[in-house]
Amino acid sequence: MEAVVENGLKDPAAPNGTAVPLENGAPPAEKKTVRRVGAKPPVEREPYSLWCIGLKNPVRKKLIEVVEWKIFEAFILLAICGTCLCLAVFQPMPNGDTTAINEFLEEIEIIFTVTFTSECLMKIIAYGFIMHQNAYLKNTWNILDFTIVMIGLFSALLAFIKIEGVNVKALRAFRVLRPLRLLSSIPSLQIVINAILMAMVPLFNIALLVMFVIIIYAIIGLEMF
Repeated sequence: MEAVVENGLKDPAAPNGTAVPLENGAPPAEKKTVRRVGAKPPVEREPYSLWCIGLKNPVRKKLIEVVEWKIFEAFILLAICGTCLCLAVFQPMPNGDTTAINEFLEEIEIIFTVTFTSECLMKIIAYGFIMHQNAYLKNTWNILDFTIVMIGLFSALLAFIKIEGVNVKALRAFRVLRPLRLLSSIPSLQIVINAILMAMVPLFNIALLVMFVIIIYAIIGLEMF
């Protein structure tokens, strides 16, 4: 049975399977891709990491999956809490003396250093170092993490070489910055810190105004009394 013909065009649902335009000669509308409400847009990856590791590289693909794995993020967060606990338990001693607890903590420090260095290298391979738009060091919080890791590696290297006249304990004091890694691991804390920093500029202007008023009243008080 023939399909119905209108204005010289066949019906789109013709039995012979031929697709035709709609009435008045208009082409059929293309279907738009509908994204689920609340879904995150796909992350744009750089084609090459470190100028040589492509997106199809199995190592890079696996590292991207690992560094974005929730269990891996929880493990790093647990390691940060562990290093904070070690900093709280450590007992500084004068004249190079030490205790059994301090020696044990120094051995654990090696594990933490290897863990954080491995995390840093994995993210650099997965995201790129600095030249790409979504590279590792394009994130301010990652710059903080990278600086802390480099200080830890440098202090460990100096402690291993044992150069005379170099005070390694001064570099070890930078371990107190490690709790700041919690800020880069918890996005909600990042939002709070960014809001506080953005509010500091107007608060600074208000503080200057208050200080100016206090100085005026102080001068008036000195002149009158």
